[in-house]
Amino acid sequence: MRLRIDGSDVPLDWSAAPTVGAALAEAGRRIASKGRVVFRIVADGREISTRLEREMAGRPVGEVDGVDITTTTPDRLFREALDLSLGIPLDIRRDVVTLLSSLRAGDLAAAKPLYENCRKSLGEFFQLAEAIFNAIRTGVFPLPGPPANAMELPSPPDSTAGILQRLLEARKGDEWQTVAEILEREILPNIDGWSAFFKALRDIDAE
Repeated sequence: MRLRIDGSDVPLDWSAAPTVGAALAEAGRRIASKGRVVFRIVADGREISTRLEREMAGRPVGEVDGVDITTTTPDRLFREALDLSLGIPLDIRRDVVTLLSSLRAGDLAAAKPLYENCRKSLGEFFQLAEAIFNAIRTGVFPLPGPPANAMELPSPPDSTAGILQRLLEARKGDEWQTVAEILEREILPNIDGWSAFFKALRDIDAE
Protein backbone atom coordinates (compact mmCIF):
# COMPACT_ATOMS: atom_id res chain seq x y z
CA MET A 1 0.00 0.00 0.00
CA ARG A 2 1.32 3.43 -0.91
CA LEU A 3 0.66 6.03 1.76
CA ARG A 4 0.83 9.74 1.00
CA ILE A 5 0.17 12.65 3.33
CA ASP A 6 -0.49 16.00 1.68
CA GLY A 7 0.98 14.66 -1.56
CA SER A 8 4.22 13.31 -0.08
CA ASP A 9 5.06 9.61 0.17
CA VAL A 10 5.33 8.39 3.74
CA PRO A 11 7.42 5.27 4.40
CA LEU A 12 6.04 2.95 7.06
CA ASP A 13 7.27 -0.26 8.62
CA TRP A 14 4.54 -2.50 7.25
CA SER A 15 5.50 -5.29 9.64
CA ALA A 16 4.45 -2.98 12.46
CA ALA A 17 1.38 -1.75 10.56
CA PRO A 18 0.04 -4.80 8.71
CA THR A 19 -3.56 -3.58 8.47
CA VAL A 20 -5.19 -0.47 7.04
CA GLY A 21 -6.34 0.51 10.53
CA ALA A 22 -2.83 0.23 11.97
CA ALA A 23 -1.37 2.21 9.07
CA LEU A 24 -3.94 4.99 9.46
CA ALA A 25 -3.36 5.09 13.21
CA GLU A 26 0.37 5.55 12.69
CA ALA A 27 -0.30 8.19 10.04
CA GLY A 28 -2.60 9.95 12.50
CA ARG A 29 0.11 10.02 15.14
CA ARG A 30 2.59 11.54 12.72
CA ILE A 31 0.04 14.15 11.63
CA ALA A 32 -0.83 15.05 15.23
CA SER A 33 2.85 15.41 16.11
CA LYS A 34 2.97 18.28 13.62
CA GLY A 35 -0.05 20.01 15.12
CA ARG A 36 -2.36 19.10 12.27
CA VAL A 37 -5.49 16.96 11.89
CA VAL A 38 -6.87 14.67 9.20
CA PHE A 39 -9.22 16.45 6.81
CA ARG A 40 -9.86 13.80 4.16
CA ILE A 41 -8.85 10.21 3.41
CA VAL A 42 -8.97 8.76 -0.11
CA ALA A 43 -8.37 5.04 -0.62
CA ASP A 44 -7.85 3.80 -4.17
CA GLY A 45 -9.44 6.97 -5.53
CA ARG A 46 -12.51 6.80 -3.27
CA GLU A 47 -13.07 9.19 -0.40
CA ILE A 48 -13.89 7.18 2.69
CA SER A 49 -16.21 8.12 5.52
CA THR A 50 -15.62 7.41 9.20
CA ARG A 51 -17.90 4.38 8.94
CA LEU A 52 -16.06 3.00 5.92
CA GLU A 53 -12.74 3.66 7.63
CA ARG A 54 -13.85 1.44 10.50
CA GLU A 55 -14.97 -1.25 8.09
CA MET A 56 -11.60 -1.17 6.31
CA ALA A 57 -9.54 -1.16 9.49
CA GLY A 58 -8.95 -4.91 9.56
CA ARG A 59 -8.01 -5.29 5.91
CA PRO A 60 -4.37 -6.17 5.14
CA VAL A 61 -2.47 -3.27 3.63
CA GLY A 62 -1.73 -5.43 0.59
CA GLU A 63 -5.39 -5.28 -0.42
CA VAL A 64 -5.27 -1.50 -0.90
CA ASP A 65 -3.13 0.09 -3.61
CA GLY A 66 -2.90 3.59 -2.19
CA VAL A 67 -4.16 5.90 0.53
CA ASP A 68 -3.95 9.68 0.25
CA ILE A 69 -4.48 11.74 3.39
CA THR A 70 -5.12 15.48 3.30
CA THR A 71 -4.51 17.39 6.51
CA THR A 72 -5.43 20.80 7.83
CA THR A 73 -5.04 22.82 11.02
CA PRO A 74 -7.48 22.39 13.92
CA ASP A 75 -8.42 26.07 13.61
CA ARG A 76 -9.29 25.83 9.93
CA LEU A 77 -11.22 22.60 10.43
CA PHE A 78 -13.15 24.19 13.28
CA ARG A 79 -14.07 27.23 11.19
CA GLU A 80 -15.24 25.08 8.28
CA ALA A 81 -17.28 22.84 10.58
CA LEU A 82 -18.78 25.90 12.27
CA ASP A 83 -19.74 27.49 8.94
CA LEU A 84 -21.41 24.23 7.93
CA SER A 85 -23.27 23.88 11.22
CA LEU A 86 -24.65 27.42 10.97
CA GLY A 87 -26.36 26.81 7.64
CA ILE A 88 -27.68 23.28 8.03
CA PRO A 89 -30.23 23.98 10.83
CA LEU A 90 -32.03 26.54 8.69
CA ASP A 91 -32.51 24.02 5.88
CA ILE A 92 -33.61 21.27 8.27
CA ARG A 93 -36.04 23.58 10.06
CA ARG A 94 -37.67 24.51 6.77
CA ASP A 95 -38.01 20.83 5.82
CA VAL A 96 -39.46 19.91 9.22
CA VAL A 97 -42.05 22.68 8.96
CA THR A 98 -43.02 21.42 5.49
CA LEU A 99 -43.31 17.87 6.85
CA LEU A 100 -45.51 19.09 9.70
CA SER A 101 -47.83 20.81 7.23
CA SER A 102 -48.26 17.55 5.30
CA LEU A 103 -48.92 15.58 8.49
CA ARG A 104 -51.48 18.07 9.75
CA ALA A 105 -53.23 17.89 6.38
CA GLY A 106 -53.29 14.09 6.61
CA ASP A 107 -51.26 13.78 3.40
CA LEU A 108 -49.14 10.73 4.25
CA ALA A 109 -48.20 10.20 0.61
CA ALA A 110 -46.31 13.50 0.72
CA ALA A 111 -45.22 13.14 4.34
CA LYS A 112 -43.43 9.79 4.09
CA PRO A 113 -40.66 10.83 1.65
CA LEU A 114 -40.33 14.16 3.48
CA TYR A 115 -39.90 12.26 6.74
CA GLU A 116 -37.12 10.10 5.29
CA ASN A 117 -35.25 13.17 4.08
CA CYS A 118 -35.67 14.87 7.46
CA ARG A 119 -34.62 11.75 9.38
CA LYS A 120 -31.40 11.48 7.41
CA SER A 121 -30.62 15.19 7.69
CA LEU A 122 -31.37 15.26 11.41
CA GLY A 123 -29.17 12.26 12.10
CA GLU A 124 -26.24 13.74 10.18
CA PHE A 125 -26.65 17.17 11.74
CA PHE A 126 -26.94 15.91 15.32
CA GLN A 127 -23.84 13.78 14.76
CA LEU A 128 -21.93 16.79 13.44
CA ALA A 129 -23.17 19.03 16.25
CA GLU A 130 -22.18 16.66 19.02
CA ALA A 131 -18.82 15.98 17.37
CA ILE A 132 -18.04 19.72 17.31
CA PHE A 133 -19.11 20.14 20.93
CA ASN A 134 -17.03 17.18 22.09
CA ALA A 135 -14.03 18.43 20.10
CA ILE A 136 -14.28 21.80 21.86
CA ARG A 137 -14.78 20.20 25.26
CA THR A 138 -11.72 17.97 24.84
CA GLY A 139 -9.54 20.72 23.40
CA VAL A 140 -9.28 19.35 19.87
CA PHE A 141 -10.91 22.59 18.69
CA PRO A 142 -9.51 25.18 21.11
CA LEU A 143 -11.50 28.38 21.24
CA PRO A 144 -9.58 31.53 20.32
CA GLY A 145 -8.73 34.15 22.86
CA PRO A 146 -8.00 33.77 26.59
CA PRO A 147 -9.05 30.63 28.50
CA ALA A 148 -11.87 32.62 30.10
CA ASN A 149 -13.78 32.31 26.84
CA ALA A 150 -14.28 28.64 27.56
CA MET A 151 -16.38 29.62 30.57
CA GLU A 152 -18.69 31.61 28.29
CA LEU A 153 -19.49 28.59 26.12
CA PRO A 154 -23.24 27.91 26.32
CA SER A 155 -24.53 24.43 27.00
CA PRO A 156 -25.78 22.51 23.96
CA PRO A 157 -29.31 21.10 23.96
CA ASP A 158 -29.88 18.00 26.07
CA SER A 159 -31.26 14.62 25.03
CA THR A 160 -30.63 15.02 21.31
CA ALA A 161 -30.00 11.29 20.80
CA GLY A 162 -33.05 10.39 22.89
CA ILE A 163 -35.33 12.66 20.87
CA LEU A 164 -34.18 11.16 17.59
CA GLN A 165 -34.66 7.64 18.95
CA ARG A 166 -38.24 8.42 20.02
CA LEU A 167 -38.91 9.83 16.56
CA LEU A 168 -37.62 6.65 14.91
CA GLU A 169 -39.71 4.45 17.19
CA ALA A 170 -42.88 6.46 16.50
CA ARG A 171 -42.33 6.19 12.75
CA LYS A 172 -41.64 2.46 13.01
CA GLY A 173 -45.04 2.05 14.64
CA ASP A 174 -46.73 4.28 12.04
CA GLU A 175 -47.73 6.61 14.88
CA TRP A 176 -47.84 9.70 12.71
CA GLN A 177 -49.58 11.84 15.31
CA THR A 178 -46.75 11.10 17.71
CA VAL A 179 -44.22 11.84 14.96
CA ALA A 180 -45.83 15.25 14.46
CA GLU A 181 -45.81 15.99 18.20
CA ILE A 182 -42.12 15.05 18.54
CA LEU A 183 -41.21 17.17 15.54
CA GLU A 184 -43.08 20.20 16.83
CA ARG A 185 -42.43 19.97 20.57
CA GLU A 186 -38.96 18.46 20.65
CA ILE A 187 -37.13 18.47 17.31
CA LEU A 188 -37.77 22.11 16.39
CA PRO A 189 -36.75 23.46 19.83
CA ASN A 190 -33.69 21.20 19.76
CA ILE A 191 -32.63 22.51 16.34
CA ASP A 192 -33.18 26.07 17.55
CA GLY A 193 -31.05 25.31 20.60
CA TRP A 194 -28.18 24.03 18.46
CA SER A 195 -28.50 27.09 16.22
CA ALA A 196 -28.16 29.37 19.25
CA PHE A 197 -25.18 27.32 20.44
CA PHE A 198 -23.34 27.66 17.14
CA LYS A 199 -24.17 31.36 16.83
CA ALA A 200 -22.67 31.88 20.28
CA LEU A 201 -19.55 30.01 19.14
CA ARG A 202 -19.28 32.26 16.12
CA ASP A 203 -19.53 35.32 18.34
CA ILE A 204 -16.77 33.99 20.60
CA ASP A 205 -14.63 33.19 17.56
CA ALA A 206 -15.14 36.74 16.26
CA GLU A 207 -13.95 38.37 19.49
